[in-house]
Amino acid sequence: KKSPHHNNNNNNYSTFKSANFSAFDNKGRHACERRCQANQPLTCHYRLVVHHYQALTAECEGCFNNDGACPKQQCIYADGVYTPIVAINQMLPGPTIAVCVDDTVVVDVINYLAEPISLHWHGMSMYRTPEMDGAPFVTQYPIQPAEAYRYQFNAERAGSLYYHSHVGLQRSMGVGGGFIISQPVESDRQSYLYDYDLPEHTLLLQDYVYGQDVNSVRNILINGKGRNHVSNLSDRDPRHRYERLQVARGNRYRFRVIYNGVFNCPIEFSVENHRMLMISTDGNDIVPVLADSFFMAAGERFDFVLQANQQSRSYWIKVRGYESCAKENLYQGAILTYQSGPTRALPQQPMMEASICDNGSEEYFILGDYEDQLKKFVSLSQSGCGRADFKATNVATVGLSSLEQVPWTRDTAFFTHYTLLGSRVYGGAADVAYQIDDITYKSSKISLLQTNGLYNEIGVFCNRSMLSAKGQNCETKSCICTNVVRLPAYRALEIVLVNNNNEPTPVHLHGYTFRLVGQNALGSVVNEKQVKDLDRRGLLQRSTDDFPIQKDTVQVPPLGYAIVRFYSSNPGYWMYHSALDSQASRGMIGVYKIGEDHQIKEVPPRLRC
Repeated sequence: KKSPHHNNNNNNYSTFKSANFSAFDNKGRHACERRCQANQPLTCHYRLVVHHYQALTAECEGCFNNDGACPKQQCIYADGVYTPIVAINQMLPGPTIAVCVDDTVVVDVINYLAEPISLHWHGMSMYRTPEMDGAPFVTQYPIQPAEAYRYQFNAERAGSLYYHSHVGLQRSMGVGGGFIISQPVESDRQSYLYDYDLPEHTLLLQDYVYGQDVNSVRNILINGKGRNHVSNLSDRDPRHRYERLQVARGNRYRFRVIYNGVFNCPIEFSVENHRMLMISTDGNDIVPVLADSFFMAAGERFDFVLQANQQSRSYWIKVRGYESCAKENLYQGAILTYQSGPTRALPQQPMMEASICDNGSEEYFILGDYEDQLKKFVSLSQSGCGRADFKATNVATVGLSSLEQVPWTRDTAFFTHYTLLGSRVYGGAADVAYQIDDITYKSSKISLLQTNGLYNEIGVFCNRSMLSAKGQNCETKSCICTNVVRLPAYRALEIVLVNNNNEPTPVHLHGYTFRLVGQNALGSVVNEKQVKDLDRRGLLQRSTDDFPIQKDTVQVPPLGYAIVRFYSSNPGYWMYHSALDSQASRGMIGVYKIGEDHQIKEVPPRLRC
């Protein structure tokens, strides 16, 4: 029997021409994409075929002058540069999965690659189905080439989430898509703030590579589209393909922004001539805050309400990259169009030259955790506009407030664990291993959840304490193993994340939504003993607010720290790692084993014949 997987040199996509990927109607809408009603859950089936593909193939010849024809031609135009990608159902990004809270989600993933894959549902705690989390060799065995795997779980919470590959660097090649869980209007505490929450107003941002060079970021795409930075064409050249979003004057629209980032490229997001009312982050409601722009790190999501109150024409939706993206001067745009204006018109201003001084306000509000660049940005803007009354105000993420009170009291005793994020250089500067607690992660050969209680832990995984008991000092000696830390279940836990790298590091925790209660710079590298001493002296600041923000991905400042808290009511093996694949694939991964063997869900081991 012929194997169905492809390689990068195979341009025959006839296998996919007539594929029925899932239950979509003739307008591309799935039956589960609907107005949510209380107590009316559905079972929602999806079929995701992951396969090699190319951007700007010969199939695109029929739609060079008509971008609406590209999907019919099986063309992924992307940014107009020919390059191999990994697509889902011939799409980049993959199809958005949109369901209602309490729906049963059934996703059949078929692997047409020549390597294993798994899909992680970023933001889902998987309380009753930990085996569906998608962490390879932690909660499942990866899906092998020419195999299929069924993910089935309850849409247990509303919010803006997404799915992506959790194997190697497949995410940088395009394996990801939006995952939106809506709720009935009567249970949405923010529904009074907006008139429309449309599926087409979900924006998935992706830093993008060319060819097999997965170590170099070459662009930022918005819903798989945008200008490239190879050509010298102006931003307003009609040959560029930008994502277009439409609004009607006088209405208020909810937008959902997802950053499926891979590289150290924090981004700044803004909409020309429009302020945004920020209402949610990582799928969790916040006390609304006005912003002219906001910063995002890899893995984060922000929802905002845009009031369509400007002249009926086209405006830029602007994304600017920093750190690694700034070195390449990478930025991107989409187009916001008013219905009563020219529908295909380009914005009047150059994309990145529109001054923030044009917003007509005395104060410019910036939301985010990127202080150094904010200072440069503000000074640049002031010198550019010469307005003596100009003022920029930054609201850090830790300064935002949740709509939900914490489930503990102020006198609750927390079990505190300290985690150090670092790196080690071997040989040349390009050979860098990233670490947690001075340990470079090496994947186990067995799935920890499926084999829980069946093995001797000492022979399978390691941690800082186990290695120290053996006399190994990982500060001076290279330690490479499966880093698993044991934490108690059903306790109030506090994790102090310390970043010893000179670059910001977003950290994502599987299995939980946490409260961000502290975030600041230390200014120097510290070891475990030193950070504990700083904490004892009261130098690691914690908020006493009863409504700290809820997140599942947090930016840890360079040479700084972040403190998160949660109640460990979800026993299991939960991965935590840098949200940057460029760091995680080089070892910045760890696993929390929360609870004892008898408290963790028993999952039958997978048998292969």
